[in-house]
Amino acid sequence: MKKGFCQFILGTEKPCSEGASDRERLAYELRKQRSYTTIYMGVERKYQALIADTEDGKTAWDTLKANFEPSSRARLASLVDDFFSSRFDVNEETIGIYRKKIVEKNQQIKEAGFEMPDILVCFQLILYLPLEYDSLV
Repeated sequence: MKKGFCQFILGTEKPCSEGASDRERLAYELRKQRSYTTIYMGVERKYQALIADTEDGKTAWDTLKANFEPSSRARLASLVDDFFSSRFDVNEETIGIYRKKIVEKNQQIKEAGFEMPDILVCFQLILYLPLEYDSLV
C-alpha cells in the first residue's frame, strides 16, 4: 500500500492516458511490474510456480487467492461461528475497535459467499455491549 501497488492488485489503477508523457508511462509500467514482483518475491519458492506464467499483479493475486483461500461450507460455518461468538472486551478494546472487528468478520463472510443480513450485524454489535451503553441501545 505504501508504494502504491494496491490499486494494481485490486484492479482500480487506471492505465496511462493517451496524452501521458514517456516518463509517466515508464513510471506506470515500473509500478505495475513492481506490484507483481512484490507478490512473487513474497511467496514461498514452492508456490512461485503458480504465478510464474503471468506478469500481472492482479492475475497473480487472484491465482493465489483461488488456490489458498478456503471457500468451503465448513469455512463459512467457521466464519459465521466466529462472528457470533465475538464479544466486546471492556478491558482491551474501545467501541470503535469492536465495531471494526465485527465489520471485518462480516466482510470475511461476504467474501466467502454469504450475505449476512444487516439486522444480524446490528444485533451482534449491540448484544454484548456493557451496561454503560444501554442508553444508546
